[in-house]
Amino acid sequence: MRTAATIIAMRWSIAWGTVKHSSWQMVGAIISLLMAIGICLASWQAALALGGWLPKADPGDRQRMGTILVLFLVGLTLGVILIQLTFLGQGSILGPSRFVLYGIPDGQLQLGLYLAGLTGPAGLTGLVCFLALTAIYARMGVGASIMALIAALLAVMVMLALSRAVLDLLSTMMVSQRTRSGLYLLVTVVIMVLCMLPSLLSSEIMNGMAVDADSMKSVADLLAWTPLGAAVRLPEDLILGSWWALAGRLFMELATLALCFMIGMVCLRHDRLHTGARAERPTASKGLGMLGRSRNTVDAMIARLLIYLRQDSRKLSIYPLLLVLMVLYAILFRQMPMLIWLGPVLGALILEIPEGNALAYDGLALRMEIAAGVKGREDRLSRVRSHLIVAMPCMLLLGLVTLILSGAMKGGRDLAISLDMLAVTVGLLLSGLGVAQIFSALLIYPVPSMDQPFTSPQGRAVAQGFLPMLQLLASLVIMLPTLLVALLSMTKGGMLPLWLPMPVALANGLITLAIGVALGSRIFDRRQSAILLTLDRYASLQS
Repeated sequence: MRTAATIIAMRWSIAWGTVKHSSWQMVGAIISLLMAIGICLASWQAALALGGWLPKADPGDRQRMGTILVLFLVGLTLGVILIQLTFLGQGSILGPSRFVLYGIPDGQLQLGLYLAGLTGPAGLTGLVCFLALTAIYARMGVGASIMALIAALLAVMVMLALSRAVLDLLSTMMVSQRTRSGLYLLVTVVIMVLCMLPSLLSSEIMNGMAVDADSMKSVADLLAWTPLGAAVRLPEDLILGSWWALAGRLFMELATLALCFMIGMVCLRHDRLHTGARAERPTASKGLGMLGRSRNTVDAMIARLLIYLRQDSRKLSIYPLLLVLMVLYAILFRQMPMLIWLGPVLGALILEIPEGNALAYDGLALRMEIAAGVKGREDRLSRVRSHLIVAMPCMLLLGLVTLILSGAMKGGRDLAISLDMLAVTVGLLLSGLGVAQIFSALLIYPVPSMDQPFTSPQGRAVAQGFLPMLQLLASLVIMLPTLLVALLSMTKGGMLPLWLPMPVALANGLITLAIGVALGSRIFDRRQSAILLTLDRYASLQS
């Protein structure tokens, strides 16, 4: 246990050393502490209220409370695992690789790292919150209180053990950049869906279905026999005298802890034995691929950017968002199908956000381009064409799907309005791309590294939040002529012909794109040295 105690002390020493040397880190730590205290107080207040209600509750109400507790624990455990996946590849300060030189036995090291996580800020907050279970069952007898205490400890320990086991397994198996990028895309889609779930539920997507504690009882009973939700059923099993169920759930929780510990040991030994041999296997060269079809500098630059895009999960994650938006608006506005066009319009704006900071996504690889003497116009044209090769087909396909879902294929006024909206979407895509050519050469802000797409460089939160919004605002202001014409023509009794927004939107977008390429080229030529110095400074934030 001395090794574990040393690792725990090291964990808190590193945390304190990081906080005290940065005023922003200190402010963040104080805010996090206040939030943790608030969560703990809210948990105990709710538990005390339930504790006073439980002895007087009838069996049906107690059963509903048990169902809610199981579902809450399952959701929380899955959420913790999902959050852990966003840090895959980040390389923790107390990762096993940091202790290779010290000769610590695998078992002691694994136990020390686990306890360091359990006694960290998040682990202690979760433990204090779950100890509120004792307040719920305090009036149900000493035995129930003791079992609630055991259940609270097991819930937090299993939650942490499962998240670490999943992270260890994926870190061991996901050795190539391609597999990691695929996982990041999957996690991104899941997070998007979860963020939009409240909107879907509030839109009565479950209309006609009774979604309450009674209807979810069978699901909760099943989940209570899994490590995800078994812990909170232990006090109720003791109260009801279900001794076999109590023993079975206790055994399952302890077996889960042992299994997760063994998984961590296996992964730790595998990593030690294969250190240095986990890089992707080199593949035999089969020509120059896209670069082989290059006829000039712009073509070669387009090929390079498309190759980079295929490997960059930070940019690729934008495209699944288009599909999620399409599904969301199709459900929210199923009674007003023409409003589904908000999905493609918003998607066209979102697609241009990474392009407004394209040089930061390239990083220091831009040195090669500048050293080769690439002119600003060649750089801007290559970025425009490479982006349109991918984005334009996606937006046209999204527009076709929207056209079908909106029911406008029947013809009439709805079809004309839908074609106008498709033209507006394309115009927004073009104008946003033109604005991005100016922003990317003029206003650069740091981005996460390709290996850690969910992290955020410290100290640049204002720039990361404000500059993309400024870019979107500029794109919308430039498209005001199109929006004004569309408003005057699409309203009933409009002053302008219904077909007029189509050519206006396309002309608006093309003119903005041409101006953006011209201005962006001149800015890029003048600021090459400043751009390289900025990217060199930001590279240290990604390490």
